[in-house]
Amino acid sequence: MPAAATIPALLDTLLRADGARPVVTWVDTGSGARVELSVATLTNWVAKTGGLLQDGLDVEAGDRVRLDLGPHWLGVTWSLACWAVGAVVVPADTTPTDTTPADTTPVAEVVGEGRQPRTQARLVVVGLGPFGGPARQPIPPGALDAGREVLGHPDHLVPYETPRPATPALQTGDGPVDQAGVLARGRGRAQRLDLPQRGRLLTSAAATSAQGLDDLLAALVTGGALVLATGSEQLGALDLGELVRRERIDVTATSPGPH
Repeated sequence: MPAAATIPALLDTLLRADGARPVVTWVDTGSGARVELSVATLTNWVAKTGGLLQDGLDVEAGDRVRLDLGPHWLGVTWSLACWAVGAVVVPADTTPTDTTPADTTPVAEVVGEGRQPRTQARLVVVGLGPFGGPARQPIPPGALDAGREVLGHPDHLVPYETPRPATPALQTGDGPVDQAGVLARGRGRAQRLDLPQRGRLLTSAAATSAQGLDDLLAALVTGGALVLATGSEQLGALDLGELVRRERIDVTATSPGPH
């Protein structure tokens, strides 16, 4: 697969190659729930979520958005949507250091239901039922319920400013990484894992954590699929082996645990 220069361009390449191909699978090992997204379905969710970011939250290119959804497929859609509009993802596990730029305040914070916000930014709460939907418990006053907002946005996203390779995309403890750098992190992760082209990568790391984002990009840049399994790090060897067999896993990512 030809190398893409930006993350939205990578998604577009995958869509044109085979929009019906499964690209993200979420499995809850506790309840047995399973959700599989094709490239086309994922792209549709990214477009709608990007629309909410732009039109509902006034997020512009270069703005920072803190994400903390835990290991759920909606974490994938929110991360990719931020990159689609040129925003900077602030992962839930990012810890500032002495070299972190001072002006890193998020303009919006997106949390899964039951998780506590960590900033004073505009708050969005995401319902984490198997198929998303409205939050299943009361949300703070003034917060947006993503499940009531996202689906009302168009299926096609036109960003106010088209992301470029040098567009900042990821906040790390040492500063921002641009879109080209994020893609390079994904390629590096794929090489370290020895992930084959079109391989299926199993991880339990949330796609709103630093490692989870690298795992997601590793799967995408190799034209493969991400299998995000909530609770898989707690499975015994036999149950994990059955999950690997059932989901046709090529590589299992080592993980420090979900975030």
